Amino acid sequence: MKLQFQLIAILFLLAGELQAQNAGPERRFEAGIVAGMNLSQVDGDDLTGFNKIGVNVGGRVDAILTQRWRLSLEMLYAQQGASRHKLDNPASVFDKIRLNLVEAPVMVHFQDWKIQASAGVSYARVINAEIIDFTGEDATGSYPLKDNLYSIILGGTFFFQENLGINIQWSRWINNLLISDGNEPSPLPSQQSGRFIGRTVTIRGIYMF
Repeated sequence: MKLQFQLIAILFLLAGELQAQNAGPERRFEAGIVAGMNLSQVDGDDLTGFNKIGVNVGGRVDAILTQRWRLSLEMLYAQQGASRHKLDNPASVFDKIRLNLVEAPVMVHFQDWKIQASAGVSYARVINAEIIDFTGEDATGSYPLKDNLYSIILGGTFFFQENLGINIQWSRWINNLLISDGNEPSPLPSQQSGRFIGRTVTIRGIYMF
């Protein structure tokens, strides 16, 4: 937990310095904070629905390219994974998959009026992970997981005020969370492909200073 708070603190310090240097009408950088929740699932665990709720919080720095185009870097603490619902497949051996991440999305934004459309990629480092099986036992050791995740992100923001908005994003992992010795993952119990590919819907507020 200590690492992600240090990284977020560094981002805020950098953002504050950029704000101080670009306080005039021709400023080229803006800083902000984001806070909200992730609704996530993992394809390959035989559980359906975006039932895993986690936090999504951190800081953001924007480079203003033109009046309508921006490039941003975020540093986030995020929680993703999967969680069983009562209507899920009873044959699944999984009950919960919990992932705590430090995530760094790089996004391109296009803004017209109060609406901002965004697309980008993200790198995430898995700080810790936990897999709980259907009996409630910790099965993390039975499923070797990678430390690094890469995602694509699409989203949009509606700004109620000039600096305050609500952001909705969809993201999907590009790589498989499970470690495999070969080019194709070996099937695991209750799985056809032996792949864990996460998908997440993020809902959060954004405040730009």
